Amino acid sequence: AVHSPQLPSLPPVAMARSTARCLLVAIAAVAALMQLAVPTAFVQPPAAAAASAMAAAPSVMAFAPDLADAQITLARVFPTLGGKWEKERNLVMPVPDEEGFTDSQVATCLVIALLCGIAALDLAKGLYNGINPDPNRKGKATVTPLVKRLME
Repeated sequence: AVHSPQLPSLPPVAMARSTARCLLVAIAAVAALMQLAVPTAFVQPPAAAAASAMAAAPSVMAFAPDLADAQITLARVFPTLGGKWEKERNLVMPVPDEEGFTDSQVATCLVIALLCGIAALDLAKGLYNGINPDPNRKGKATVTPLVKRLME
């Protein structure tokens, strides 16, 4: 008969706490990785920023007082937004009033919501099970008088 040594087992409460700690550390690590690995798909490339600056140059030039004749020409080339020219051609570009949320902000909110949901589930379990002191606990005064009165 071969005798294998048994490892001491943890009580269920300690095991649940250590599992919860490991889970929280794993969630925090995933959240940190999500923050560090933000996709750059929505970042404007540098060439587009330079192109928008060059596109703004003619409109700045149109307001120069020495180029008053150019203003008439530019009025035909760059019609005003919402004017007759755009309405005739049905050129409408809907632009949101606010920029909205980035992907990392949405991911962070979802992680926070997950953590709040886990905490709410744990609280609901604790309230459902009620006060159950550990009967195997050695020591004096394991149950306070108030808890004893609530249990009765």
